[in-house]
Amino acid sequence: MSIIKTNKVIAAVIVFIAVCLSAYITIPVLADEPALKVPSIEKFLSGEAFPEEAYILIDKFQSEIKKNPLNNANYAALAFFYDYIGAYDKALEAIKSEIKYTPEKSEWDIIYGNFAREYLNLDRLGDVSKPALKSLKFNFRNITSRMLLLKYYILKGRYKEAGLELKILSRLDKETDFYYEIYAYCFDKIKNGNDIIELFKEFVKANPKSYLAYRILGTAIRDFSYGDMERNLPMIMESFNKALELNPTYIPIYISISNTYMHLGLKTNNKSYFNESLNQINKAYKLDQKNLKLAYCAGYIFLAMDEYDKGIERLEHVFNRGFNDQDTAELLAAAYNNKAYSYYETGKNIKEGLKIIERAIMLDPNNGLILSTKAELLYKSKRFKEAYKYIQMAMKLKPDEPGIKQDLANIEKAMKGK
Repeated sequence: MSIIKTNKVIAAVIVFIAVCLSAYITIPVLADEPALKVPSIEKFLSGEAFPEEAYILIDKFQSEIKKNPLNNANYAALAFFYDYIGAYDKALEAIKSEIKYTPEKSEWDIIYGNFAREYLNLDRLGDVSKPALKSLKFNFRNITSRMLLLKYYILKGRYKEAGLELKILSRLDKETDFYYEIYAYCFDKIKNGNDIIELFKEFVKANPKSYLAYRILGTAIRDFSYGDMERNLPMIMESFNKALELNPTYIPIYISISNTYMHLGLKTNNKSYFNESLNQINKAYKLDQKNLKLAYCAGYIFLAMDEYDKGIERLEHVFNRGFNDQDTAELLAAAYNNKAYSYYETGKNIKEGLKIIERAIMLDPNNGLILSTKAELLYKSKRFKEAYKYIQMAMKLKPDEPGIKQDLANIEKAMKGK
C-alpha cells in the first residue's frame, strides 16, 4: 500500500494516506467537529493486522457516519479498511461518498487516485483511466496516480504509452527505481514472458538515456529466456553493458550481471560462470567497500560454489551488521548446514559438525532439512536415541522428503539392532 500525505490533515486514515504522529491516528473532520480516534494503523499499512481488527473498525466508522453523514474523513477511513479486507466494491462506494463531501479540490487528486485504485483492484480496466487522469488534472505530480495509469496502460497492452508514462515518473522522482518496481508487477500480472520483454523494449525506446531501463530489459531477457539463457547471454549483456555505460557507478547493475552468471553456473555447473559472478561483485566492491548487499551476494556465490567457510564469513559479516532479516538468516543457516553435512558425508570431524549444525538450527529452527542433518550426525556418532528425536522433528516438518524418510528407516534399524 502506498502513502500519500496531504497538507490538510493531522493524520488521516485513507487508502494510501497515513501520517502517524502518536500512538493514535486522528481522523480529519470538517468544520469544528471532534475527530474520531482509532488505534494506530501502522500494522494495517504493513499488512500485519488481522482482518477481524479491520471489521471492528468498519463497524465503528459506519456508526460514526450514521451520526454525521457529512464527515468526509469517516468515508475515507471506511474505504481504507474495506480495501484492507479486499472488499473493493464497498471501498469504491465509500470513496464516492468521500468525493461528495470533500469540497476542497486540493485533495481531489488523492481521492480520484484512490478511486482509480479500486477500479484496478476490481479488474474494471475500462473505468481506471478516467479517475486517474482526473487526479493528474488536479496534481500533475501525483506519483501514485501516475503509477495507476502506468499499470492501466500495461494491462491494456498499450506499451508505448506505458513507456512514456514511466519516463515521466522517473523525472518526477529520480531517487526511485520505478522500472524495477514495475517489473515485479509485470512478473505477477503478465503470463507471457515475451510480452514482458517487448514491454521493456518500449521502455528503452521511450527513455534511451535511462540506465534503469536498460538494466530491467537485460533482467527481463535473462529471466524469460526459458532455458536459453546461455544462448541469449550476448543479448542480455548488451543491455547490462549499456546500463553501465550510462551509469558505471550504479551498483545494482553489477549485482544483476553477477546474478546472471551465478544462475548460469548453477544451471551448467560451470565454475567459470561462478568466477565471473564473483568478479562482478569485486568490481562493485571497488566502488563501495562497505556495501552489505555486495557481501551478501558474495556469500551466496561462495555457498553455490561449495566454499562454505568463505560463504559463512561473508554472511556472518552482514548478519552481525544489521542485515539480519529472515532471508539472510536462512541463507547463513544453509551455509552452516551444508558444511556440517559435508562432515557427515566424509565421516570425519563429526563432533565439529555437531557444533556447526547448532548454529544452523539457531538461525532457522523450523527447517526440517537442517534438523535431519543433525539427526544424521548423531547417527554417525551412534547416538541413536537422540538421532531418532531429531529425525522425528524433521519428519513433521518435511513428511514427503525422501532423504528424511530414508534417514528415519536407517535410524530405526540401528535402534533395533542395538
